[in-house]
Amino acid sequence: MTNEWKVEANELAESLASDFQDGPIADEHGRRLFVEETVDRINGLRIQIFSDEHPPPHFRVCYAGETANFTIKDCAKLNGGLNKWERNIRVWHKTHKGDLIQVWNRTRPSDCPVGECRE
Repeated sequence: MTNEWKVEANELAESLASDFQDGPIADEHGRRLFVEETVDRINGLRIQIFSDEHPPPHFRVCYAGETANFTIKDCAKLNGGLNKWERNIRVWHKTHKGDLIQVWNRTRPSDCPVGECRE
């Protein structure tokens, strides 16, 4: 007698997709490490927040292999390129600053040296 078990392909695919979305397991206790979260996509620009980051609270914008980092507080450019897109990024920031703060605060690990972002 052989012990067999079957898993529906759709069920397995959904389980794997959920597991990947949750992020990699970071330690022996099953805690997960969330590396990045995409906040929005606009005309090819990808706006992301990384969970394990340095001060000040900031977000990254990626486009066509180029990146730039901006502060959440006032959208000041910290580094990077995307010079011709800065005006678009600042316009987006004005209406989505609250979303950035919410994602930043939700994704902070408990030992984050930067801490929460406040208005």
